[in-house]
Amino acid sequence: MKSDEATENRRILVIDDNQAIHEDFRKILAPPKGSDLLDRARAVLFGETPSLPPSEHYELDFADQGREGFGLVQSAHRDNRPYAMAFVDMLMPPGWDGLETIEHMWYVDPDLEIVICTAYSDHPWEDVSRRIGNTDKLLILMKPFNSIEVVQLANSLTTKWNLRRSAKLQIESLASCVSQRTAELHEANDRLQENIASRIAETAKDQPQDGAAAALHQKAEFLAIMSHEMLTPMNELVGKASLLLDSPLNPRQREHATTLQRCAQDLLALLKDMDEFMAVRKQETRAGDHQ
Repeated sequence: MKSDEATENRRILVIDDNQAIHEDFRKILAPPKGSDLLDRARAVLFGETPSLPPSEHYELDFADQGREGFGLVQSAHRDNRPYAMAFVDMLMPPGWDGLETIEHMWYVDPDLEIVICTAYSDHPWEDVSRRIGNTDKLLILMKPFNSIEVVQLANSLTTKWNLRRSAKLQIESLASCVSQRTAELHEANDRLQENIASRIAETAKDQPQDGAAAALHQKAEFLAIMSHEMLTPMNELVGKASLLLDSPLNPRQREHATTLQRCAQDLLALLKDMDEFMAVRKQETRAGDHQ
C-alpha cells in the first residue's frame, strides 16, 4: 500500500444490486461520527445495551453490479491500495452472478478475502465448491443476516488479511537478507581466493623446495577464514527464521520457513565443526613448528 505499511488495511468493497443493502452495510460498518457516544449515553441513562460492539474504522466502497465491482478491484490493485475484503451478493441480474464476479476479482487480486451473501436457494453449495475450489478466503453469509455477523466477519477477515500481509513482508525481507548475505559471501570468497593465490605464489617464489607444503598451509588457512566468516551470517539467518516461525503463517508458508530453518541449522552446525577442526589443526601445526 502507498501509506505506511504499519497502517492496517480496513478497505471493504460491497457488491450488491440493492441500494438498501448498501445503506445497511454503511450503517453497520461506517456509522455517523458520534453514534458510539450516543449508544454509550443511552446505556448510562436508560440501561440500554448498544446493538453493536465498538467497531473498527472501515473504508467502504460500493458497486451495483459484478463488472463494476471488478473494475474497482482492478483500480485498487493497480494503485497499490487493495481491498482487504469484499461482500458479494450471489444474484445480481442482469449481469455477472456472484461466482463469476469472484472468479474475475481473484484473477486480479488472489489475496482478497470474500464473503458471499446468499439465500439457501440462490446456488447449491456443490456448484460453489466446484467452481471456486477449496480455499480459506471464501465464507458464506446466509440471508437474512444480522448486524453482529457483518461486524464479526469484517473484523476477522480484515485482521486476517493484515496478518497475511505482515507475514508476506517478513518472508520477503528474509529472502532479501539471504540474497544480500549470499552476495557478500561470494564477494568475500573471491577476495580470499585472490589473496590466497597471491600468498601461494609469493611462498613458492621464496621457498621453491617447500612449495607443496606452503600451498597446503595456505589452503588450510583459507578454509579456516571462510568457515569463520560464514558463521556470522548463518547465525543471523537462523535467528531470522526463528522470528519468522513466531509470525502468523499459513501451513504452506510455515512448511517453507521450517525447511529454511532446518537447512540453516544443519549448515551452521557443519560450519562450527569445520571451524573447530581447523582451529585444532592450526594448534597442532604450531606445536609441530616449535618442536
